[in-house]
Amino acid sequence: MIRALNTFRYRLYRQLDPEAEREDIISTLNQFILVVVIVAVVVALLSTEPSFLPNHRELLMGVDRTILVFFAVELAARCWVAGLNPRHQGPGGFLRFLLRPATLTDFVVIVPLFIDLEGSWLTIFRIVRVLRLFQLAEIPAAARAIKAFRTALKCHWFELGFTAVLGASLLLASSVALYLIEGRLQPEIFGSVPRAIWWSVVTFTTVGYGDAVPITSLGRIIAGFHAIAGLAVVAMFTGIIASALTESVEERNNDEDAPPSP
Repeated sequence: MIRALNTFRYRLYRQLDPEAEREDIISTLNQFILVVVIVAVVVALLSTEPSFLPNHRELLMGVDRTILVFFAVELAARCWVAGLNPRHQGPGGFLRFLLRPATLTDFVVIVPLFIDLEGSWLTIFRIVRVLRLFQLAEIPAAARAIKAFRTALKCHWFELGFTAVLGASLLLASSVALYLIEGRLQPEIFGSVPRAIWWSVVTFTTVGYGDAVPITSLGRIIAGFHAIAGLAVVAMFTGIIASALTESVEERNNDEDAPPSP
């Protein structure tokens, strides 16, 4: 009986713990948990729609309660198998597991199961469930991708920093220029540099809400230059990140293909 229980515990650990060595990228159980998390987020979003609630309140509450019970059982299972992870063994190992951000998030998610919440608080705790998606970062493949991204940023921090400074300078220069040119004509929009920054950011990111538009010829010329320069800076920033990621992936692949040293 004990042997069978230990075997079941080990198999459950292999399914639940993303750090457990598996041939597949993500276990079947964790795939199912991911689907449940997505359903939980959809329920949280639907619960904020006034036109949907009156006719489907009982359905939403039933699904919501079922999801909470599932998350509670899953958390209990994770606590049960936590000791099989080498990082959570020994003195204080279980405490380290409990104090992990992922575990604390799991506890926060099931709070409505034990405390009667209503209104905005209940909605907040429902939406917090989306944080469960960040547990995917513990999957080996995802962890390698995150490490490659961090390495890429670290190796090209100067180029990225220079581009960021260039973009910030462009935002500030355009804001000051539009404040000087359009400030008296449109005080509500360009009456101060901070107000003009809103227009500058919207134009820089090519969003263009249309709520702030220069009306003078010189202002429009500067706005056109600012929009084109903004595209160039965004392209530079994107190109640097893409190039850095490519280099990081190629370097990792070369290390994996390299023959072991004698």
